[in-house]
Amino acid sequence: MEFNYLADSALSTLVENKKFFKEMSDFVSDFSDGGKIKKLLEQSVEQSVEHAVNVIHMKIKHQSLNKAMNQVKNSSATIEEFEEVWKERSKAVEQKRINVKNLDEFKNFVKAVESAAGQAGAEVNDQANGTAYDEDLIMEDSGSEVFSFYDPWSKALIKNPMRNKMCGHIYDRDSVMPIIMDRIGIRCPVLGCANLCYIQPDHLVQDANVQQKIQQSMSNAIVDVTASEEDEE
Repeated sequence: MEFNYLADSALSTLVENKKFFKEMSDFVSDFSDGGKIKKLLEQSVEQSVEHAVNVIHMKIKHQSLNKAMNQVKNSSATIEEFEEVWKERSKAVEQKRINVKNLDEFKNFVKAVESAAGQAGAEVNDQANGTAYDEDLIMEDSGSEVFSFYDPWSKALIKNPMRNKMCGHIYDRDSVMPIIMDRIGIRCPVLGCANLCYIQPDHLVQDANVQQKIQQSMSNAIVDVTASEEDEE
């Protein structure tokens, strides 16, 4: 289902972007930032866990509503009967409590995001503490689109973003071009992508907007660290 695909893609992007932030943390730490970026990384992990709770909760509720809808549709002889039964069933689904944190999907997400952030074995709070934090560095939201600043092949920060016109996913030019030129039959590597077309050079366009956002995010991170060091002096 389309909703499940979007939900899974959002969870996957949260994990990928922890890798991006970890690389930023390692890079900026060379400037003796006093551990500020590391602290932001830890806070971003907590926020990602909080987002995951909401996404998985919506995903389960969506599945339950779909199941209830099909059951009511198959058992109703008239529109009036359908409306009456559906009102009761949908209300029951909405009121049902879902303990997301006991689900394997949530537990696996926590392990994945901790590993991506270089915090394997670290304890993440059961409930994110809501720390204020600029997520533009982690992801960009354009309408309903969420994309990673991390190249799906090299796992490195994207420097020269190329957008696949067939599915909208972003790759680094230095990664995708050699791959599709050397081999045929290469599909989009982004987890959960529904695009089955083999990538062709004319499918790819340079995305100056994404490149500007990436550069701005990196610049902001460095400026913040520099300002912090000046305040401490």
